[in-house]
Amino acid sequence: MAKTAVKLGCETVQIFSRSPRGGKAKPLDPDDIAKMKQLLKAHDIRPLVIHAPYFINLASIDEAKRSYSVEVLAEDLTRAEALGAGFVVTHIGHKHPDEPDGGGQALCRVIDSLNQVLEAYSGPVKLLLENTAGQGRELGSAFEELGKLVHVFPRERVGTCFDTSHAFGWGYDLSDPDKVDQIFRAYDRHVGLDTLEVIHLNDSKMSLGSRRDRHAHIGQGGIGLEGFRAIVNYPGFKPDMPGIMETPKDTPTADEDNLATVKALRNSSKHGK
Repeated sequence: MAKTAVKLGCETVQIFSRSPRGGKAKPLDPDDIAKMKQLLKAHDIRPLVIHAPYFINLASIDEAKRSYSVEVLAEDLTRAEALGAGFVVTHIGHKHPDEPDGGGQALCRVIDSLNQVLEAYSGPVKLLLENTAGQGRELGSAFEELGKLVHVFPRERVGTCFDTSHAFGWGYDLSDPDKVDQIFRAYDRHVGLDTLEVIHLNDSKMSLGSRRDRHAHIGQGGIGLEGFRAIVNYPGFKPDMPGIMETPKDTPTADEDNLATVKALRNSSKHGK
């Protein structure tokens, strides 16, 4: 991974520490970790971000599934610390089909699950809750809902990750540069920009408010280049905000192309000044 990151010209990296689809995690190799850390440090690639497996559902009504989600997330935090990562990003989970909108009981289960995770892991790695597109009764799509969760926990332990494609899918129109400031002001009001540690930069193959999560190349989806120009240059973010692209790998140069596109948008106005 580190060799690939250097080759691509990455400034930050996100990886899975295990299969995102499930199964037992493979042991980490100390020698491999040492070589990785050396490469990342030499090329100033930071922070390293770990994404938790997709199957995690902290809101499940099935106690066995929820308990397993807690166990895996706590384990991923421990593995992230061993890898030298600063953050673990996780999807929150989804309500049961029979539960009403509003998610009150589901949110309570999530809070209980997160408390268990933080009891099991007390190290320095920060857990980040990611906003969702709202498909499949996902939690954390609306800023108000995400805020209800993150505000329960200490800032140094739990923060947030903002995914542009997910936000667009839910209905936040990031394609309009004039609305980007309004959207992030709303995020600050309900969630807090001080909680935001990582941004997932993904364009969307789906229409605004579709509640579907299908990533597109930067500038080639519903958000478009001008939307991303406004996002990557938003002045309200913390300095050196890491941006991670989870864009399609449908050509041999897809990663290089998306990275080059974002770098070209950085520190540029609409008129290229």
